[in-house]
Amino acid sequence: MKSLRSLTLTCSTLLIGLSGTMAQEQSLSWNWANVICGDMLNCVTGCSACNQPSTFADNFYGTGAAWIGLNTCPHPTVTGDNSVYSDGWAPAPDPLKVVMLSGMVTGPMALDSIVIRHKSVNQGPTWLRVSLKRNLTEDATMVYEGPIPIDFNNLVLTDMGCMEIPQGASSGGFQLQFQAYGSDAGEWVLDAVRVVAAPCEPDFSTGITTVSGKPAGQPAPMFDVLGRPAGPGTVLGISRDGKRRVVIE
Repeated sequence: MKSLRSLTLTCSTLLIGLSGTMAQEQSLSWNWANVICGDMLNCVTGCSACNQPSTFADNFYGTGAAWIGLNTCPHPTVTGDNSVYSDGWAPAPDPLKVVMLSGMVTGPMALDSIVIRHKSVNQGPTWLRVSLKRNLTEDATMVYEGPIPIDFNNLVLTDMGCMEIPQGASSGGFQLQFQAYGSDAGEWVLDAVRVVAAPCEPDFSTGITTVSGKPAGQPAPMFDVLGRPAGPGTVLGISRDGKRRVVIE
């Protein structure tokens, strides 16, 4: 009987620990669903899609995707869900042709995983470069560069480091930058992006969290979380009002 009580206690402790870990994780998903929201993508030959992330949390929330220098058109994948077809890309990476997704945190959080579901069609771009800002006042760092599949596939990036809150600011965040290239024909198709954040666990031996990669190329124009031109060192204050909209202060 004592062994049974011990086993029950061990299992309960394990379940509580797992539940606590899962409860601490937060996620943002850009799915471009066919629902009405404050930031819509529309196309005469396609559908309408919500350009904002589908979920918000008090300490982790995102903004609408910025499609810079590109033409976009949502098309359905299944009923109520769309993929965004984008054209206007170039044979080589162009800093003025980019997709940007941004999120904000109000406390120390790490980018646990980033999942990008995408493909290329109609002899479109063949390579994708992914760059990341973990501090919105600094330049992006390239964290991935590789081929684009011709059928939908998930690109999974893990352990992307802690998001940094600038000194004197009440919030920090991340910015993902996608640059498709290799062709100026066809389209790059983005079906979904999911970003999972977890409590930040820096390297206590150095006090520094690093991300492997290299600068995303020559100095490029800076943009804020809404894709607007911004100078280096810009500190952004962002909060949500009672109607659960992202507000730039």
